[in-house]
Amino acid sequence: MTTQTVSKRTADYNRTVRRVPRIRSFSVEIVPSARHGYSPGHEYVRLFWAAALGKGAIRDLLDLFLAGLRRRRVCEPFYLAVLASAGLVQVTDGRIRMPSRVPPLPSSMVNRLTPHLRWDHRRWTPEAGAARPVGT
Repeated sequence: MTTQTVSKRTADYNRTVRRVPRIRSFSVEIVPSARHGYSPGHEYVRLFWAAALGKGAIRDLLDLFLAGLRRRRVCEPFYLAVLASAGLVQVTDGRIRMPSRVPPLPSSMVNRLTPHLRWDHRRWTPEAGAARPVGT
């Protein structure tokens, strides 16, 4: 076998085996929320939820909210798993469901904030500084 034949076979093999990332597309549904909470763009969300989950996750949350308002499909957000594990979105069969209001931080996440942010958080909560868990 010549070198040219081997390189041609290698090139053919690489062309047929190349893996391309699969881009998933989702529709976003905003579910009206009767429970208390904050709009996704509220200062509380940008301050405390961003400290708990990261600014990138909150940016994805805002992008999802806008896509839901505009009834547009979105590519899979980078922080979708983070948002789902925090209970801010639900993912089912190509659809992302999110409430229209973002709940207050659960007490387990408040305890992980820096002391300064915990003190600021007490000023935002209605019950004498006690953070309520999500879903109550």
